[in-house]
Parts: sequence; C-alpha cells; structure tokens
Amino acid sequence: MFNEKTCKKCGLCLSECPFMEMPVEKAKQEIERIIQTGSLGEVAKSCAGCGYCNVICPTQSNPLDLRKQILEKKSAGKGAVGLGIICEEVPANLMSMAMEYEKEEKEENLKAYTNPLKSDTAFYLGCSLSYIYTDLAKSRLFDEFPKIGGMKYCCGGYVNRTFGEEETKIKGRQLLDRFHETGIQKVITFCPGCDHMLQDVFPSLLDEFNIEVQPVFEYLLERHKEGKLTFPNPLNRKVTFHDSCAWRSVDSKIYEGPRQLLETMGAEVVEMKHNRNKSICCGSPIASRNPAAADRVVEKRIAEAKEAGAEMIAVSCSGCFALNKKASEHNIPVFNITELAQMAILEEPPHRLEEISDALNMNMFKTISKNPDLLKARYTIKDGKVIPL
Repeated sequence: MFNEKTCKKCGLCLSECPFMEMPVEKAKQEIERIIQTGSLGEVAKSCAGCGYCNVICPTQSNPLDLRKQILEKKSAGKGAVGLGIICEEVPANLMSMAMEYEKEEKEENLKAYTNPLKSDTAFYLGCSLSYIYTDLAKSRLFDEFPKIGGMKYCCGGYVNRTFGEEETKIKGRQLLDRFHETGIQKVITFCPGCDHMLQDVFPSLLDEFNIEVQPVFEYLLERHKEGKLTFPNPLNRKVTFHDSCAWRSVDSKIYEGPRQLLETMGAEVVEMKHNRNKSICCGSPIASRNPAAADRVVEKRIAEAKEAGAEMIAVSCSGCFALNKKASEHNIPVFNITELAQMAILEEPPHRLEEISDALNMNMFKTISKNPDLLKARYTIKDGKVIPL
C-alpha cells in the first residue's frame, strides 16, 4: 500500500521515471496534487505501471500503489474496458482476438491445455503462450509434464491491477481449486506476470495458497545439473538479459537464474546499465496509450544493449518482444530465453515475432472496425463474477 505518512513528496518517482522524466520542481508539485485530488492527470497517459518508482523511492512509500488505489476507485464505478479482461465471459478481449490467427490449431491445443492429465506438476503456459506466441510451447524441452493454459487457468493479473484485494482473493481461490482438481502442486512458469501473481500476490493474500512455482529457466538449469539435459550447440554470443518489470516484487534470487542458464548454454552474459530490479521497462504497457513515450524508452533500452556490446537480447516475458523491432534495426535480435535453449539443443525455433504481432494487430483492427462499441464496452467484477456495465 502507498504510505502517505512516509512520502516526502520529493517527486523522485516522477522525475526519475523513464517514461515521465518530469522536471524536479514540477514532479514535486504533481505528486502533491495527485495525493490531494486522487486524480492521476498526465500520469494516467504515461505511467506503464512498471514499478520502477517503487524501487527508487528513498522512503519506500510505494508510489506505484497510489496509482493502483486511484485506478481501483475509478473502476469500482466505471468498470474497465473489456479488451484487458482475460476471461471467457468477455466476448472480445486481447486473447480471443489472438485466437483468430491459426484458430483450428489453437483450439485443438486448448482442449489439451484446459483438460490436462492428472499430474502433481505441470507447465503453466499463461495466456500469451496459449493464445499469441504459441510457438514457445512447442519443444521437446517441455515434454516431461502436462501443459495447462487458456483463460480457464489465467493467473488473474487483470483482477489484481484493477479490481482490488477482495476480488483478487476470490480469483486466487478459484485458481487454487482448479489446480487441486487436477492434482497440481507445482507449476513451471513461462511468464513473469504469472510469477508475480503466484509467488507474491496470492501467497500474501491467502494462507492456503501453497503452490510451488518454478520459472522455466530454473527448471532447464536443474535438468542440466542433473545430467538430463545437455546443450550440444553452444550459443557463443554476447547476450544481455532484459529483466521483466513483473519480477520487482518477487524474491531477488529470480534474477540470477536466467543469467546462469545463458552461461551454461555457452553465452557470454553482458549487463545493461539498468538491470535486475532497476531494469527499464520494454514500453509495451503504454504502446497504445502513449506511443511516443514507449518509443523513447525502447530507444534507451536498445542504446544500453549496444553500449554493453550485446549481440542478442534475451527476455523471459513475451510482452518484452516489443523491443524486437527497434533492436533489429541495430542487428541485435531479441529472443525468449527458451528459444535460445532450443537453439542450444539443436532445435530451430520458428521465431515468428513480426508475423504474429502483425496478425494480432490485423485481427484487432478487423474486430473493432466491425464493432467500434467494443472499445466502449466496460465490465466490473463482483464476488468473482464478471458483470457488463
């Protein structure tokens, strides 16, 4: 929670924000105004919700939580736009639109992901690997356990961001019940957003939420140490790792795993100026709201990668593929770390980033063009149920 008592209204959260870059005096006035009025003003357009402000706040007052509290109050009355509500009760959201590309194959996959075989351990794909970047789940690296995914198993990040603590608790209990129905006690995750919810949010709200969580890079590294996985095709490249914003509140040990795996696969790991919990966001959360600010932050990030001498950028979050277009202009390709693992075992990942992104944008354009009111449709959540407004 935001702590107004400890906040010194120094404005550092806005002046040092990679997106805002507000002059210091204006930043001091603006944080004072936000606290007094409960209105975000220009912050609403430019804040990515990345949590960098919480990390750099000298009094640890959690300024990001002030934004979250204001948005929760707003959504309590006006609800939220359906595009970001990832559940089957909303007919047109980001994932349902993504389904329209290679639809038959995705529908077939989802039958398996939503009705997995009984197992105490499962690969937890999250929404992105279930609906958008589905190629990332296709590798012999992930044959040991069943895969679960789809909106049925969504981690509920959208609930936590917008609808408050009580609704987040309900979502956590629903997800826990679904895990228990399948016998799941441990999940291997592919998404830092899911890590945030399963390792940080739900356990802090629910004493009974005791699902073991292992990020996929830790799983691969463990398999290697046990002698069950070898990497016959060393990367032999300078690789920098772009840390996800979603990990800022997770145990800091999570930052070392990807780097250890990259080194194990033969990469020389080089560090960008901003790394680990002070990593700069990829810009994707505000790409539609404020593309100029998003582009500016991407430029900064790629400049840091070049300065580090990186030949590749590795990411763990599929949203961070937003770096790819600008990075490619500088001949620095962006890969998910699991794609690099595929290369190291002599698999060739499809790596269809532009194709998939273009298809998603096209499907969104077509859907909204046919029914512009979709952008106006708003929903709220009450007692775990999605209600149109």
